Amino acid sequence: MKNSAKVWNTGMICAHLTEILFINKQFIIWLMRVSFVLFLFILTSLQLLMAVEVNGQRMSEYKVSLKLEEESLLTGLKKIEAQSTFRFYYRKAEVKQITGLHLAFNTRTVENTLYELLKNTDFSFRQIDNHILLEKRRPQTGYTVKGRIIGQHHKPVELVTIQISKITNQNITFSALPDTGGRFILKVYEQGDYLLRVSSPETDSLTQTVTVGSTEVLQLPDIVLTETAIQLKNVTIMNKRALISRSVDKLTFNVEGSIYEKGENALRLFNVIPGVSVLGKNILFRGSESVSVYVDNRRILLPGDQLLAYLRAIPSESIKSYELKAVPGAEHDAQHGGVIINIVLKSEYKYGLSGSISTGYWYTKYHNTRGNAFLNYRAGKLNIQGNVNYSRAPAFYEDNITQEFKSTGAFSRQTEKYTEHYHAIAYNIGLDYKLNYQQTVGFNYNMFSNPGDFSNITTTNIDYFSNAEASSIDSSSYTNKNTRFSYTNRMANAFYRNKLDTNDSKLDIGYSYIYYGLKDPSAIETNSLNGFFTNTTGKSMIHVANADLEKHFSNTLTLNAGAKYTASGTDYSMDYRIGLSEQSPLDPLRSDRFRYNEYILAFYSTLAKSFKQWEIKLGLRTEQTNYHGKSASTGQTIGRNQWDLFPSVHLNKKIGENHSFTLSYNRRIERPGFRQLNPFVIYTNPYTLQEGNPNLLSFYSNNIQLEYLLKNKYSLTIGYQNTNNAITTNVTNKGNVIISKDENISDNDNVFMSVYIPIRITNWWEFNTNTTLRYRTIDIRGTSPLQRSKFTQNIWATNKFNLPGKYFIEVSGIYNSSSFYDIYDQFSIKKIDITIKKSFFKDRLSSSIELQDPFHLYKPQYEINTPEFSRNVLRSRLDWARNFGIHFTYNFSSGKKQSSKENIDAAGNEARRRL
Repeated sequence: MKNSAKVWNTGMICAHLTEILFINKQFIIWLMRVSFVLFLFILTSLQLLMAVEVNGQRMSEYKVSLKLEEESLLTGLKKIEAQSTFRFYYRKAEVKQITGLHLAFNTRTVENTLYELLKNTDFSFRQIDNHILLEKRRPQTGYTVKGRIIGQHHKPVELVTIQISKITNQNITFSALPDTGGRFILKVYEQGDYLLRVSSPETDSLTQTVTVGSTEVLQLPDIVLTETAIQLKNVTIMNKRALISRSVDKLTFNVEGSIYEKGENALRLFNVIPGVSVLGKNILFRGSESVSVYVDNRRILLPGDQLLAYLRAIPSESIKSYELKAVPGAEHDAQHGGVIINIVLKSEYKYGLSGSISTGYWYTKYHNTRGNAFLNYRAGKLNIQGNVNYSRAPAFYEDNITQEFKSTGAFSRQTEKYTEHYHAIAYNIGLDYKLNYQQTVGFNYNMFSNPGDFSNITTTNIDYFSNAEASSIDSSSYTNKNTRFSYTNRMANAFYRNKLDTNDSKLDIGYSYIYYGLKDPSAIETNSLNGFFTNTTGKSMIHVANADLEKHFSNTLTLNAGAKYTASGTDYSMDYRIGLSEQSPLDPLRSDRFRYNEYILAFYSTLAKSFKQWEIKLGLRTEQTNYHGKSASTGQTIGRNQWDLFPSVHLNKKIGENHSFTLSYNRRIERPGFRQLNPFVIYTNPYTLQEGNPNLLSFYSNNIQLEYLLKNKYSLTIGYQNTNNAITTNVTNKGNVIISKDENISDNDNVFMSVYIPIRITNWWEFNTNTTLRYRTIDIRGTSPLQRSKFTQNIWATNKFNLPGKYFIEVSGIYNSSSFYDIYDQFSIKKIDITIKKSFFKDRLSSSIELQDPFHLYKPQYEINTPEFSRNVLRSRLDWARNFGIHFTYNFSSGKKQSSKENIDAAGNEARRRL
């Protein structure tokens, strides 16, 4: 019985448990349903909370940015709704009749915006929660304020403006102009206290309180204006700002409002940016660091001559500032392009046509000419820009070379002359269209080409001696290389921008297509060997897609995030023929074709936060690089697939108004150029050649620097840079043949200190100087490892003289001490330039006379010294180094000022650099 009882009790327990489980199952299902409903409710609430503030917005506090141009009231109301949480209620039949409204672009409260839109109508408005009701005013004649304005002699005063506004809301203003007798009439619609303001350029201004009561017409006594006691003539009062300002990740050189605002151009202004100098066709920072040039956040990738011509065509009158990023953040591509300098243009494109035309002539040992035209046309929501650049500027150099082969003692003197008569063409067209206040779409296309010319000739004369002391020539060699090098570089870019809020938050989406093609046929003829013919052809195609978000949570907190995908494909071939023409027999052993494909996927994010005296910006970028290449002749393949991280940190501390400290760090990558990877042999002559290297690897660098800025004028920077496994040119020999080849054989450590000091000696004499001191160590890997180090100095200085009659003279100079040329010795260089400038027609036309290196000081020289041979190269003449020229730029514009074309970065520009 006990056992049976136990069985029964167990069964009862199981049944009870089953019932409980069934009930709990129903409860669980019910609970899940309730939870799901609660989840939806919470999610919806969160969305609402994110969309609307917890407390209802007041139309007297909430701000919107708005402009109307011959548009209807309905359009204006929809634009307000698009930027705010308010919704309007009205009779459509009544409101749609109000058209042809004009409202200048500005940021106003919703209340003030509605007053502006409705002030000449019979509508009134009122807010109910987040709704705004428009309704016709009750029939009323309003209140009239009448009066007369006269001068001290009881005569009317010219150019008088009268404004009346409510004391409780002075932004709501009604205005009028007096008639020829000085009488005026103002209309207001409410009783209360008003401020009446009367002003004229020839008299004192007057402000007085006016009370509008129940009387429909208020007659004021005569208002008497007295002449001002002091009149200033020929005085211009400008908003003065610091010439140099510092934010957490960049140094800003403010052109607008400075002495450099008129009569300059974008190229010349590089010479007044701290640490920056233009040396020939190169723009350098601190004497040796490369510079990447951007205009309105778009990288300008032009070869030397074309870049300089493009920058000359940008007048200083259209430039707002220069932004210098010595240590770029994670929002920029990790591909190292040197220091970034972004030219920010003024946002003042006008309705109608505006632009500039420039031209120039200069003499080296050949005649050079250039011309540039920049046009901007604005009509309604459409903005179109176009730029055409043409130059015919022969390029040349003359090298004097001595060589000694140490094993035999053989010695040679060599003269190499290169001359190229070519013309370069570049043009750009861009347009954008504003779908509405928030959204903009646009398209840009640019093309650069260098059509080949039959006269591209390199001649080499070599005299051989038995040793360096010998006076008689053992033998001689003469080589003539004739080539018709030409290239075409095109890029098309489409973009979409959505301004997310009134705090300048925005989302950018873009796509770019880039094409690069070249032809380089060369016939090499020599008196000592049979001639041969090489023909290098190639093309590169790049597709880039990007999405970038900039979110301002407040005035002190900003998030940037984005993604970018780049797909590149290159196809290069080199035909080597035994003979002097393209029809000569092909040499298959030395001919080759190389195909290379590369895919880069990148994600980045930065977070910037500012406090009272501190600013901090943290960033992280990750990039996946996947590439593979193959040689058609040898079957050799290369490939790699890897992820890399690139952090950046910027920290700024301000102490009072005169002191600022900035600490910056980043990690960067340098990938080999597409043409460096081609396994081809490029001949200058049979005894000097360059080999490509498909085994080149990317290398990395770390950069850290601390900058101190005093009074927004003087700066002191100390820093450290290092690179591992860097690509450098290694020069070797096989007998009397010199071979150059890029290899990953160098580790570099670089410690530097840079000082910038501007001094205004007198009102007409300004002196600026920048000095950089470096200690650089190079570890060279190879069969015989070697460590080399040098202490180098770079000094740049300029004197600016402002003379009567709007004449301007600038004398500038640069000195670089002995340094490194790759891993070899670079001798010191120096140069002095003189510029005389004059402006006409209210600074619309500027002219300049330039004397580049009139004393013929610039003669770069380097020496290669290995255990096998020594080679000393002196460049005695160079096309851009020494010349005399005259240049003109004319700026024109018409129409009223209008907001600018959208400044959106074309994401493909970074990839384009490696072509």
